[in-house]
Amino acid sequence: MTHPQLGDHLTRFLGAATQVRQLDRGVQLWRHERPEYVSFATRGLSDLDVAALKPQELVCSVLSGQDGAAAHLVTAMFEQILETDRGPLVPQLIPSQAPILDRTNIHGLLAASHPYLDDAFNTVTDNGDIRIQIVTLIPLTAAEVQQAQTGGLDALIDTLEVKDPPLLDVTR
Repeated sequence: MTHPQLGDHLTRFLGAATQVRQLDRGVQLWRHERPEYVSFATRGLSDLDVAALKPQELVCSVLSGQDGAAAHLVTAMFEQILETDRGPLVPQLIPSQAPILDRTNIHGLLAASHPYLDDAFNTVTDNGDIRIQIVTLIPLTAAEVQQAQTGGLDALIDTLEVKDPPLLDVTR
């Protein structure tokens, strides 16, 4: 059974929520909306017996109007987790040889902390114990993936912090 604080936690940070669809194995996909962006999140992934440091849920935030991209990225990562029976590490680069979104330059994902929310968002705790890790999927351009592959993930993260690209815009 999904941790009872998960829904409130996601809504507190990501805004008003609506269930979008039912995924495999009882996991649900939810849409959250804030004035700055929309987010899609799983609920129930943390109940599955998947290899990960802590039970995980997935989130992807994008600009309003790019809902389909976020829903696709969360669903695709969820399906990959089911196939491999393993959740992503944080941080972790998830590259692709081809664009992972049609008509975009998005060639990978960074599994990381949410770039625009406080660290408190990244975990659901109960009496000080981490019950669920929230893994944010950040879309990366081909150049960003290349930088991570050649210079390392830390170098990419440093560059993203300095240059502050519009990480929520999948058309960048």
